[in-house]
Order: sequence, then C-alpha cells, then structure tokens
Amino acid sequence: MEKSSFKSFVKNNMMWLILIILLVAFAILSPNFRSFRNIMNILTQNAYFIITTIGVAVIMISGGTDLSTGQGIACTGIMVAILMQAGVSVFLACLLGIVFAVILSAFNGLMANILKIHPMIVTLATMTMFQGIAYIISQSKSFYNFSETYLSIGQGYVGPVSVPVIITIIIALVMHFILSKTCFGRFIYAVGGNPETAHLAGINVGKIKIMAFGMAGILFGIASIVLTSRGGSASANIGPSVTFDAITACVLGGVSFIGGAGKVADAAAGCLVLGVLSNGMQMMGMSVNTQYVVKGVILLASIGYDTYQRQAKVKKKAA
Repeated sequence: MEKSSFKSFVKNNMMWLILIILLVAFAILSPNFRSFRNIMNILTQNAYFIITTIGVAVIMISGGTDLSTGQGIACTGIMVAILMQAGVSVFLACLLGIVFAVILSAFNGLMANILKIHPMIVTLATMTMFQGIAYIISQSKSFYNFSETYLSIGQGYVGPVSVPVIITIIIALVMHFILSKTCFGRFIYAVGGNPETAHLAGINVGKIKIMAFGMAGILFGIASIVLTSRGGSASANIGPSVTFDAITACVLGGVSFIGGAGKVADAAAGCLVLGVLSNGMQMMGMSVNTQYVVKGVILLASIGYDTYQRQAKVKKKAA
C-alpha cells in the first residue's frame, strides 16, 4: 500500500482504528472485558445511544444542532407508557409514540426556520419546554409494569444476539442508504455544507432542514422505546443525559458542528468508542466522575481536530 493510500485509509477509518486499539488495550488490562457476554452487553446497553446519535448526526449534517434530544426521548417514553396503561396495544402505542417524537423534533426545525435563527438557540428553549412537558404528562411519576411484549423489545434475544442490537443494525444500514444513496440524503449534505449554494441550485433549504429534524425524530422515538423497554420503566429523568454524549459521539466520529460532513458508520463508531471507554474504565475501577472528565477531554480534542481539518481545507482551496 502506497504512503498516500495508507494515510487516506487511516484518515477515513480513524474511529474504527481507535475502537480496535481500545478493545485490544482493555482486553489486555482486564481479562473479563474480552468475554462474548461483556461485548454483547456493551452493544446492547449502547443500542438506544447509537440510534439517538444517528438521529443527532442527521441534524448536524444538515447544519443544525439539537440540545433537546434527551428531553424529547423522555417525553416519548412517557407518552408510550401512558397509552399502554390506557389499554392501547403495544404496536399502536409505539407507533403513536414515534409520531409524537417526530412532531417534537420537527417543531424544532420549523421554529428555527420561522424565526431564522440557529437550531441550537431554538432547542436551548425547547429543551426546557420538553422537560416541563415530560413532568406535566407524567405528573412527576415513573411508569412500570410493562407487558412482556413491550419488554421483549429491549430485553429479548434472537439466538445469542439481543433485539436492541438487531434493531440498531437495521437502522444503521437504512440510514446509511438514505444518506449516501438517495437524493434526499445528498440534499441534506448540500444544505449543511453550503445553504446559499444549495438554495441557488433550487433546493428548498428550510424544508430539507425541517425534514432532517423529522427524520431524526423517528430515530429518537425508536431510541426511547428501546431505552424504556430495556429498563422496564419510563420517567422524565431517563433521557436528558444522552444529549451531551450523542453530540460527543457525533463530533468524535467526524460529524462536523458546521454541517455538511459525516457518516453514519463513523458516528456509530464514536458511540462504541465511548461505550467501550465507559465499560473498560468501570472494570478498571475508575469513578463516574473520572469518566466524565475523560469524555469532556475527548469532546474538546474532537472539536479541535474538526476545526483544524476545516481550516486545512480552506487553506488548500485558497492555495
């Protein structure tokens, strides 16, 4: 392999190489880490996180940012729980829950388009609003005693592989196809990369951004169902913590804050890097607070690297 080809390979597969290095390192440092059961546990625990991150990646690629993701997930989980307690079937409750998540997410895109401000500002407001909605509709209570059918979504297995992992793989493949092989996917990249040029090319920038939020909402709804069915409970506190981690995973996986760049596979790899780090550090006896510090350092380094790459591209074009 030529030097330039090797450099390009490393650059295009950086996250997966880092993931492999971490897997090898923790397998050496902690023998229990490398068991099949533990690896499957990492994948299952992070299934909802990967689905959420793919949704966040779609929004970021389109040039937006969503700070209300976790609160929307909490609202959706509560809504599904309330519907099932009211006697609605599991299938219909899940379907209506996903529709509800789409409405919440698309509302963010719609308000950003109407007010002509960055989605980060809008979602900073809706983050608080969705949190309030979650507490209001739940009456600050937690929901338990779900049916076996619902619990099987998050706790079931098909052979040695858990249902959440299967759902995640299917979603990742579908989203990869949509973003890389369809016109809509190309429009999302175009709008995120240069909205003015996209507009001049005849693309309805506002519509595409709202649709990107709506598509992400589908994934947030599914993530909420996977999360609540795996944990066996739904409450206003289940989702908020995922927002920071999802953005971290996206940036770590090469999804640009500015928009127009990123891949589903790399975003998923970013999730797995964080998941492996958390699991490995727990097995080595590191505290949760230490893990937060490590994640913060990783996010800062990722943003710095993203900025460096952007500046390097600008300088190369200018030359």
